[in-house]
Amino acid sequence: MVQRQESPKEEEKKDPLTEGFKTTGEKLAEHKPFKDWYEPKLEHLKYTFWDEASPGDKAAMLTYLGLNLGTAAAAFSLDPRIRAALSGVNVGKPLGWIPYSPIEGFKYTLPGPGKSAYGFSADFTAGDYLAMLRTKYPHFPLTGATFGLESAYDPTGKGFSLTGGKFGLDFFGGGLKAEGKTFKDLSPYPLLLPGTQPGEPGSWLMQEVPGLPKIGAPGYQFTINADLLKLFPQFQRVF
Repeated sequence: MVQRQESPKEEEKKDPLTEGFKTTGEKLAEHKPFKDWYEPKLEHLKYTFWDEASPGDKAAMLTYLGLNLGTAAAAFSLDPRIRAALSGVNVGKPLGWIPYSPIEGFKYTLPGPGKSAYGFSADFTAGDYLAMLRTKYPHFPLTGATFGLESAYDPTGKGFSLTGGKFGLDFFGGGLKAEGKTFKDLSPYPLLLPGTQPGEPGSWLMQEVPGLPKIGAPGYQFTINADLLKLFPQFQRVF
């Protein structure tokens, strides 16, 4: 007796970089501040661009976009040299050309030697929305805002995690700036070297090769800068 039996199918291997993009996109789509920025952008494009296009233009745009995205995605997924060449490159910069787009950039980095985690970072801006807000409220103090998000995806089991971020706020046309960011370690430079002779002033060492090892541990940094001439224009007459 001969019984015919199908051979077990091999499980499809998932590309870690593709899975990382997918997971990062899902997490960003669920992030409320990000939704608050991209939903108005989509509404603006819908009413000012898409609805005004003719049926023929709509069909042409969809066809052109689908073909180009499909070609680019296929080349990206099949050729590891393309993924390596684009590692660390701001591939999301064209998204900033879209009117009122809050996205300034998007990068990914391949795992380094001995590591398995893929890095992802995105930058956002609210400048266009604040400009529209100031047309209605000219005295609104916030004139600029930027945000950054860093994340990692480890296919070995650790999954998705947030690794850092940054923000920048401008008030009163740049007269007052508040900035904050996370860091993983601290550089020992600039390094103050004392004078070799008694009474001799010290000097600052900016960098040397080979350099000193990093110091410190992960933490947060926050700074506030004030431009008095912008905050108080009347001082320009004095200085």
